[in-house]
Amino acid sequence: MPTKQFSRLCDVGFRSGCLFVLCAFPLAPASSLGAVTEMPLAREVNPLIGTDQNPLTRFGFAWDTGNVFPGAVCPQGMIAWSPDTTHADKIAGGYWYVDNEIQGFSLTHFSGRGVPCLRDIPFLPTVAPVQVSPGKDWMRYAGKFSHQNEAAAPGYYRVQFDNGIETAVTATLRSGLAEFRFPADAPATLLVRADTSLVVKGNEVSGYHRNTISGKKRSYTLYFAAVFEQPFKRVDTWAGDIISNTPEAAGDQCGAILQFDTAKNLTVKVRVGISYVSVENARANLAAENPGWDLTAVRQKAATAWNATLNTVQVAGGSESARQVFYTALYHSFIHPNILDDANGQYPGMDEKIHTVESGRHQYQNIPAWDQYRSQATLMAILKPKVSSDVMQSLVNYAQQDLSVRPKNGGGFPRWEQVNHNSGGMVGDGDPIMIASAYAFGADQFDTRGALEAMHRGASQPGTTSDGFEVRDGLQDYISLGHVPGAVSITLEYCNSDFAISQFAKAMGDEEKHAVYLKRAQNWKNLFHESTHLLQPRNAAGSWNHELKPGSVSDMRQPFVEASAEQTVWMVNFNLKGLVEKLGGPAATIARLDYFLSSLNSGMRSDKAYMGNEPGEGIPWIYCYTGAPAKTQEVVRRIQRELFTPLPSGLPGNDDAGALSSWYVFSALGLFPEIPSVGGLVVGSPVFPRVTIHRGNGAKIEIVGEQAAPENCYVQSLAVNDNPRTSPWILWSNLAAGGTLHFKLGSQPSSWGADLNQAPPSFDTVTP
Repeated sequence: MPTKQFSRLCDVGFRSGCLFVLCAFPLAPASSLGAVTEMPLAREVNPLIGTDQNPLTRFGFAWDTGNVFPGAVCPQGMIAWSPDTTHADKIAGGYWYVDNEIQGFSLTHFSGRGVPCLRDIPFLPTVAPVQVSPGKDWMRYAGKFSHQNEAAAPGYYRVQFDNGIETAVTATLRSGLAEFRFPADAPATLLVRADTSLVVKGNEVSGYHRNTISGKKRSYTLYFAAVFEQPFKRVDTWAGDIISNTPEAAGDQCGAILQFDTAKNLTVKVRVGISYVSVENARANLAAENPGWDLTAVRQKAATAWNATLNTVQVAGGSESARQVFYTALYHSFIHPNILDDANGQYPGMDEKIHTVESGRHQYQNIPAWDQYRSQATLMAILKPKVSSDVMQSLVNYAQQDLSVRPKNGGGFPRWEQVNHNSGGMVGDGDPIMIASAYAFGADQFDTRGALEAMHRGASQPGTTSDGFEVRDGLQDYISLGHVPGAVSITLEYCNSDFAISQFAKAMGDEEKHAVYLKRAQNWKNLFHESTHLLQPRNAAGSWNHELKPGSVSDMRQPFVEASAEQTVWMVNFNLKGLVEKLGGPAATIARLDYFLSSLNSGMRSDKAYMGNEPGEGIPWIYCYTGAPAKTQEVVRRIQRELFTPLPSGLPGNDDAGALSSWYVFSALGLFPEIPSVGGLVVGSPVFPRVTIHRGNGAKIEIVGEQAAPENCYVQSLAVNDNPRTSPWILWSNLAAGGTLHFKLGSQPSSWGADLNQAPPSFDTVTP
C-alpha cells in the first residue's frame, strides 16, 4: 500500500518530527470515574517518546535511552505485544528508534529496564521463501521499515514494512489481536517462535516458552494459544537447523512456519492468549477477553482503559507539547507492575504452586522496588489506591509463600520481583519503603501485620532469604558495626528501609520497632567523612577506605552503586536537616547544590547530577531544606525543559518501570514525595494553569497555577484549602480527602518558603 494511503488509514499526524496516532477511535464514555467527564487523553500520548538516545546523555548504549517499548499494552496488562528491532537483544524494551529493521512482534516486554528480558513468543510476517531454518538465521526474515510508515497509540501499534507487509496489533489485559496484511501476488508466511515447545492443531498454534529471569538463576514459563481466522495453506515446523512438515516442535530453537492463501483476502488475523499457568488458561483468557475478530473494537476497549487511567489527572492549559510530555509520562508510569493472575484467578506463586487470588483482587508481578520506591509507588497509591493495595498484598503473598517452603530462613521480601520469582536484581531492601509509602498515602487494604512481620524478619535476622536470595547482604555487619564494610550505597539503602520500617511500625502501633529502626536509620552518619564531606566506605575494623571510584553497573557489591560519591551523599531523604548541618549549614549546602546541578545529566561517574537515574530523583528538592525553595523551582523547570521532550529522545535515561516518568508527573504537579514512607510532599511549582486529580477513592484535588507559563516557575504565594501556606511542605492528610492548592507564580524568585523554621521536616531520633 502506498505511504499516503497507509497514513490516511492510520490517521497519522506529525508533531516535533515524531509520529503518533491522533485519535482514530471513538471517545471513551465516562464510566470508570463515576461522575467525572472523561477527556480523550489517550490521543495526547506518544509511546515513541523514550525510544531514542537522549542528546544530553552519553553514558553508554542501553543507558542513554528510555528503553521503553511502543507496542500494545493495557494498564498493568500481562501482555505487551510490541515490535523488536535490530538491537532488541541488548535492551529490555526491544525497540531502538535508530534501527530500521523489525525482527518480530513478541508478546511480553519490560518498559525501561537497563538489561534485556522477556520478549517471549515473537511473530514475524515475511514474503521471503523460508528455505533456511529460522532457528539458524532468524534475522534473515526481518522486515525493513521507515518511521513514516509507523503509528503508535496507547493499546495499539501499526507499521508497514518496505516490502509492503502491514502489521497492526492491539491488546486486552491477557490477550492480543493482530492483523498481518500481505501484498497482493506475494507469498504470505508467518513465523511463530516458541523456543521450547509448540503444537499446531486445526487453526491453532499453542505451546510455551521457558525463559530465564535476569541473572539466569531463576526461570519462568509463558504459555500461549494463538487462534487464526483462516486455515493454513501449509504448516511446517523447525527445531534448531531442521525444517520438518510435522505439526509439533520442541527445543531451544523451535517454531512454526505458517503459510496462507491470500488470493481472496490479503489480511491474516490472529488472536493470542497468554498465561503463566497453562495452555488451557491461555485459551480461557482469550475466550474471556477477546472472542471476536474486530481489531477496531478491541483497540477501542484498550483506549477506554487508558483513558480511565489518564483521566485520573486532568490538566487544563499549557502547550500541546507540554501536555504530550505529561500524559506520556503518566502513561509510562502505569504500564508496570503487571497482573499475574488469569481470568479464573489462578497464578503461580513463589512456592511454585498454583494459587487463586481472592475475588475482586489481582496478584501483581514485575515489581522493581529499587526503581519504584522513590516516586512511582507513591503516585500509584495516590491515583490508584486499590491497585496499589493489591501490589502490596502481592509482595506479602510472595513472602508468605516463600516462608512456607523455606521455614528456617525464608519469608523475606523479593528485592526485584519478576513473574513469580525474585530476580535478586539491584541492592538494598526496597519493598518495605514501597509498602510504607503506599500506606502513608492511603493505600492500606492489604495484610499490614503480615507486611510488618516480613519487613522485620528481613531486617533483623541475618541470612533471611527470598526465593533463595539473601534479603540483606551484609546484615550482620550492618547491625553490629553500623555499616556494611566497603559498601556505602548498600548501607544507605538499608538506612532508608529501616526508616520506612520505623514509620510503618509506628502506624501499626508498634512503638518498640519504631524506636529501634528509627535509631538504626541514622547509621548513615557512621560513613560521613568530616574532611571530605562525603559518605565514604569503611572497613570492618572501622578504618576509612578512601576508594571513591564510581561504581560499575555490573558489580553490585561495591562502594557506590550506579552513582558516584558526590551523587550518593544526598541519599538521606529522611534526615536532610542533619545532612545539611554536616555539610556546613544552609549556605554551604546551597553552594554545593549549585555546582552539582550546574550539569543535569552527566552520568553515574560524574561529580555532578545524573537525573537520568533513580538516585538523582530527590536531589533538586533539597534546596527546600536550606531556605532556598526558589532554586528548587528553577532547577526542576530546567530539568523538565531540557531532559523531557516530546521526541523519541525525550527521556534522560532508562525509565525503569515508570521511575523517571513518575518523577516528571510529580514535578509537573508542583509536588514531590521527598521522604519515602512519610505522608507529605515537598513543594515545587506547577506547569499547568489548572490540574484536577481524581483519586480512585472518589476524592478530588485541585491544583491552580495562577500565571503558569514556562517562564513563570517561581512561587509568589500558596494557599492550601484557602489557607495561606508559607512552608514548602504539605501534609498528605490535608489533601487525602480532597482539597485545593492555589499557587501564584511569577518570573522572578520571591522570599516565599525561605523561612528555615518552616522547612520540611527531618527525622532523627524523634518524629517531628
